[in-house]
Amino acid sequence: MSAAPAAVRLRTAGPSDAGAWSALHLRCLDETYRPLFGDAFADRQQAAAERTAGYDLALLADPHVRTLLAVDDDGAALGLVSAGPAPAAWEGRAGVPAPLVPLQLFQLYVLRAAHGTGLGAALQEAAIGSADAYLWIMDGNARAERFYARHGFRALAESFPAGGPWTGQRMHRMLRTGTA
Repeated sequence: MSAAPAAVRLRTAGPSDAGAWSALHLRCLDETYRPLFGDAFADRQQAAAERTAGYDLALLADPHVRTLLAVDDDGAALGLVSAGPAPAAWEGRAGVPAPLVPLQLFQLYVLRAAHGTGLGAALQEAAIGSADAYLWIMDGNARAERFYARHGFRALAESFPAGGPWTGQRMHRMLRTGTA
C-alpha cells in the first residue's frame, strides 16, 4: 500500500469542492499536455474550462464515483483521483468496445511539483486498491504510461480518436487484471 507523502492528506471530495477540483484539473492538464501536444492543444483545453467543470461536477456529485483530493497542510490541492463503474457514458456514444472489467480509473492528476513523491501511487491505491480496472490514456503520454505499468496496467493494442477539446489526438486504454 502506498502512503501519501508527509504533510499531505487524502480526503473525500464532493460537489462543494467543484471549484478547487476543476482549477486543479485544468492546471494539471496544462502542465501535462502543453509540453506533449503544444500550445494550441493546451489552449483548447483551457478554452473548454466550462465543459471540464461540468464533467468534474458530475463526477463529484455521483454517489457511485470515488473522488479524492490530496491537500497539503494549508489546504492547497496537489492531486485528484476519481474512479467508478464502467463504462463512462461517452464510451457508448463513441462506439468503443465494452470494457473488460467493471471499474474505471477516470482521472488521476498530480501537480508537476509533486511528481515522484509517491502521491500519484497513494491516490491510485486509495481510489481502486488492487482491483481489476481500466483507464484511458492519451497516446504519447509516456510518463503516465510508465507509471501505470509499474502499477500493473498494460496497454491494450487499440487506439481511438479523441473528441471535444481533445480532437486531433488519439487515446488508448490500459487494463489491470488478476491483482485483486
